[in-house]
Amino acid sequence: MKKSLFILMLSIIFSAPALPWVSGGGDGTSICFAYVLDKVEAVVNDHVITKSDLDRAIEVEKTESNSEAGGSAVSPPESARLARKKALDSLIDRALLIDEARKFNLATVRPEEVEQAYKQVRARYPDEKSFQAALDKDEITKSELKNNLRDQLLVVKYIDRRIKAFIRITPDEEKKYYERHKKYFGDKKFEDVESGIKSLLVEQETNRKLEDYIRDIKSKANIIINP
Repeated sequence: MKKSLFILMLSIIFSAPALPWVSGGGDGTSICFAYVLDKVEAVVNDHVITKSDLDRAIEVEKTESNSEAGGSAVSPPESARLARKKALDSLIDRALLIDEARKFNLATVRPEEVEQAYKQVRARYPDEKSFQAALDKDEITKSELKNNLRDQLLVVKYIDRRIKAFIRITPDEEKKYYERHKKYFGDKKFEDVESGIKSLLVEQETNRKLEDYIRDIKSKANIIINP
């Protein structure tokens, strides 16, 4: 099953089991100075993706893949290669979307929104000591975490305004979906599930357009990937 880029963005902010990774400073500059001895895996325009960034993203990718597949017949080396590729792709896509969001300035993130997202991350840990241990393990500060959350929220808002706001699902499309998948709804009438069907179709179309959009901006970007 192909992973939704849109859902991946959301899961990184609100439901990823590990702390979100940091790939750039909140002021728009790269934070490669924090990783002087860290290998550079890729450069996306002005964003630097380090081995530490990639390692954290791979852990998220493995967790997501395991929850989706419930095990895999793929050999460990091939599985590791695929996880690395997907994780690096997601980091590149994220960097490109951050650039687009800043360039077109269609969305802003309020400080209180960052604080709310930060509290949601903090709430995953029973106490301050375990939270700090997680930060130390990922080699990021609380300030860097907040900057990263701000970037993630910016991307989600940008997608909402640049893509999702223009998607229209008609009642006829909703009814057709209901009829095609009627066996999965049991004895529920169309009216009972209409809003859920609409949300699903909007999400699917958002994902499709987002993939096309990323493909387009990626073709124009300056991306260097180290072997």
